[in-house]
Amino acid sequence: MAALTATTRAGVTTASRNTLSASDTFTYVPNTNQVLELHNLTGGSLTAVIKGSAPSAAYSIPGAGATTVDLSAGLSVVVAASASKFVALDTIAAYLAGTGACTVTGAATLTAILLQN
Repeated sequence: MAALTATTRAGVTTASRNTLSASDTFTYVPNTNQVLELHNLTGGSLTAVIKGSAPSAAYSIPGAGATTVDLSAGLSVVVAASASKFVALDTIAAYLAGTGACTVTGAATLTAILLQN
């Protein structure tokens, strides 16, 4: 298990790419425009699951009355072979609920860069 360290974006930024294992951690800091880049160097698609320490099992959908969805399994992000996905973490904040400690699982061999402002 590796801990991903955020790199602050400013002008021209150099960031180290981390190779993910079966389970890796990072700290989500709300409202810092963090972006998690996931890159797949393999020949097949891989699925990463991103979640915080306490996402809701009954998250109320704003404007949908009493409708709820279960976010407790995390957000699955499929990354095609030889492709990258960029996840704007503030846009998935409900999946990252809890103490700020988050995990990326099921993504062994993907590489990742965590950027923030």
